[in-house]
Amino acid sequence: MTDFYGGLTAAIVTLVLLWGAGAHAARPAALGEALREHGVLSSRLLRCAAVALPVAEGALGAAGAGALLAGHQRGLQAVLAAAALLFALYAGYTRHVLALGHGGPCGCSHRDVPLSRWVTRRAAVLACLALTGAILAASGPVELSATELTTLLLAAPACTVLLWVLPAAMHEPTAATVHRPPTATHHHPSTATAHHPTTATAHRPSEATAHHPPTAPAHQLLTPPHQPTAPPAHQTPEGVPTRWTSPPAP
Repeated sequence: MTDFYGGLTAAIVTLVLLWGAGAHAARPAALGEALREHGVLSSRLLRCAAVALPVAEGALGAAGAGALLAGHQRGLQAVLAAAALLFALYAGYTRHVLALGHGGPCGCSHRDVPLSRWVTRRAAVLACLALTGAILAASGPVELSATELTTLLLAAPACTVLLWVLPAAMHEPTAATVHRPPTATHHHPSTATAHHPTTATAHRPSEATAHHPPTAPAHQLLTPPHQPTAPPAHQTPEGVPTRWTSPPAP
């Protein structure tokens, strides 16, 4: 198990060194611009560091890869010790820049990753890994089984990627104020009050006020209607109506 962790730490440190050298080669001016924005080094030291650091990373990465493949323990131990010093230098420098209140890009990638405490922490972690690998390499040659070798080949690139993108992933950009045009107020026509014609009050005659034709008094209802009587007929002394008799003789 000690051999496995020793090989893992050595592989991670070597891959990070090679990745850093490749990033500087992809954008050679990035490191010089970053160091200039940090405002710590003089112009002479700045030019020297901008050239020496990428070369040192590339040389250590190539030497570490050769020592791992060849199984050269002494060479691997020397490479890991030098890498521990280099990463410790990075951690101390970035911490000093942040303590002064300066900023700017970290200069460790072709992308403009801002300098933050996560850059310092990553450098410190890499320094610890390199120192641990150097100590484990002194214990003897690395002997791995097929399973351990397969696991190492999968775990080392994954850990390298995670460590490399850590500052960019943990960076929290300041939320810029987005000036949005004022939203036009849409004047929706208010719902007009519907003036429904009021239902006319139907004046229905109540039973009390209903105009019924006057009812005749009860005694009139019982009395038959008045019929005109014929004029009295002239009667004779015998009681015979004169209507049926001849007029008296003169």
